[in-house]
Amino acid sequence: MLESDLTSVEVIGLAIVQEVLAYKRYKLFADRVKNPLVKEKFLSLAREEKAHRAMLYTLLQRYTGEAKPPLPKKALRLNKDIELNLPLHEVILSAIEKEREAQAFYQNAAKAASDPTGKRILLYLAQFEEGHERSLKTEYDAVAKYPQWFEIDGSDIQIAGF
Repeated sequence: MLESDLTSVEVIGLAIVQEVLAYKRYKLFADRVKNPLVKEKFLSLAREEKAHRAMLYTLLQRYTGEAKPPLPKKALRLNKDIELNLPLHEVILSAIEKEREAQAFYQNAAKAASDPTGKRILLYLAQFEEGHERSLKTEYDAVAKYPQWFEIDGSDIQIAGF
């Protein structure tokens, strides 16, 4: 949830942190799976998060001229131990929840934004996070139907029943 005492610059800073964490998380996921289709999906999600971060940095520089945002003390951090040790299907569920949180964060930030350009960027990012959530749900459904989905190795994968 968006704290009411944050400045717009701090909101952008938190958004940048969220995008960086999502980028790192998807890179970790990609390293953990053997299935080349799933690996590429996670790498694609990571690239999108990196592009979002760049958008937010541009917005920050437009507002402040600064290259680095001030971060509130409560800024999030990636816990690699959890990300690396949980079973992948649980990590995917966690990622789905984080995408929902990011979507809500961007929607709330857009409601609070007074700048029309900033509002449009935040709503655009909210829509992207919704797409990420759908993509992750697809992978979660695939592993629920076929538990070895993440472990299939090879480019000649054939999907039956999906």
